[in-house]
Amino acid sequence: MKRTALLVAFIVALFAVRNLPWHLDDLDQAKQAYTSYEMIGQGNWWFQHTPTGRVATKPPLAGWVSATLYSVMGGHAWDLAWRLPPFLCALVLLRMLWKSGHALAGVTGATLAVAAFGLNATTPRLATLVRTDMMLTLFIFLAGWLVFEKLRRGEPWTTRERWLLFAAVLASMLTKGPIAYAFLLPGLAAYSAIARRRAAPNLAWCGWWPWFAPLGVFVLWAGIGIRLSPEFYEQVVLKEFLGRFTVGEAAVHNNQSVFYYLLQGAKFWLPWSVLLPVVAFHDLRGAGAIEGASRWRRAVSFLVLVRARIRHLSVTARPATLWLVCWAAGGFIFMSLVPSKRFDRIFPVLPPLCLMLAALYARAARAQPCRLPQLATAAVTLAILFSSGYAGSKVVVGYRTHQGALVAFGGRVREIAAAHPDRLAVVNAKDEGMVMYTDATRFTRADDAVELWRVGRIDWLVLGEAALAKRSAELEPFERVLEVPRLPEKASGHVLLARPQRD
Repeated sequence: MKRTALLVAFIVALFAVRNLPWHLDDLDQAKQAYTSYEMIGQGNWWFQHTPTGRVATKPPLAGWVSATLYSVMGGHAWDLAWRLPPFLCALVLLRMLWKSGHALAGVTGATLAVAAFGLNATTPRLATLVRTDMMLTLFIFLAGWLVFEKLRRGEPWTTRERWLLFAAVLASMLTKGPIAYAFLLPGLAAYSAIARRRAAPNLAWCGWWPWFAPLGVFVLWAGIGIRLSPEFYEQVVLKEFLGRFTVGEAAVHNNQSVFYYLLQGAKFWLPWSVLLPVVAFHDLRGAGAIEGASRWRRAVSFLVLVRARIRHLSVTARPATLWLVCWAAGGFIFMSLVPSKRFDRIFPVLPPLCLMLAALYARAARAQPCRLPQLATAAVTLAILFSSGYAGSKVVVGYRTHQGALVAFGGRVREIAAAHPDRLAVVNAKDEGMVMYTDATRFTRADDAVELWRVGRIDWLVLGEAALAKRSAELEPFERVLEVPRLPEKASGHVLLARPQRD
């Protein structure tokens, strides 16, 4: 038990340090951060914008949480207000996986579940990233976990549990739209079909309203947005949602192969992506699920293994284990069929996969415990070495390449302009976090900034090196007070100009 506590502490520490030095310069973090920043600065609590002034494409729940935290902390520490919510969501997921893994397979199952979730290349990265992925994953997992608990306990749904499911689905809707249905409904449909074939009661289904009443709330929010702004319909409905399904030359987003998530998942979920089929194979062999197949065929035919696995599970698996398989496989297959792909979008599949690993381990250990404990120990050891080495190298590279330089530059700008922050303008140079680093309200268009400078309305101007080279003659005279060169992973170098002091 002490070793497991140390493992969990190690995972939590890994979550905390993975993204150091903190900045907003990649993976659309600045867009995510700006929603709460705009709520506090401009009072836009229902519909927000990006740092460049375009309509924000996600619902406001994550922004509400960060804005509330910032207010509770006395109007300080935006970094904590942005990064604490995903970090706490990751800890809640760890706790839930521990309890459910323990219920499935004791301490070993709990250890495998939390290790598979926390010790990989993806989860530590998302744990303190200023994005909605971890929060969305928690809400989707809560909905699926409620179904899992009903099936594990074999109890009917209560009114309280239906309202909890409603709340989880609604929270996911207000975080990232109806994406929860893609991860949960295919699994529910598959489980329902198998339950009918078994002539067993379908305890996974609790009725229509907990699942679809939240959609009405989301449609109301989106409808108001469409009514208020034509750009909302174009950016949110046509581009962000319907655009995911476009293909060919007319594709709005970058399309990927149907096998993209399978290949990427096998890489980023190592060594668990190897351990899971190994455990499944032990389970099959021990249960005699493929007795009719020859030895060479069992060894080389993945299709036979999958077919036998599905057939065996559909007949003999306990309802909770069967739901985990349907849940993970259904969400994974559906998302693989969506043309527009990015690896972080499949992340909500990971928690049920972790529980599925624990459940299949328990089945395999009961049927044939041959070398499984040693395999589990080896997998955890390799995962610790791999995840810590990978995360450590990324942190070292981040400091070595000065990934926090723009944050420091913005801090110095705030100090210099502290007496009259209203006389500072910031021109967008594609590093969208600069507006928040400098504590500006919004970016100023280059033409407007030049005009404000020439008429004496501003005394300090932050702009990119390329913009300065283009506009230098129009801005004369000026002093280069502060500058930061273009660095790896940044869009531009930046300069702070000040109006020359009169003698």
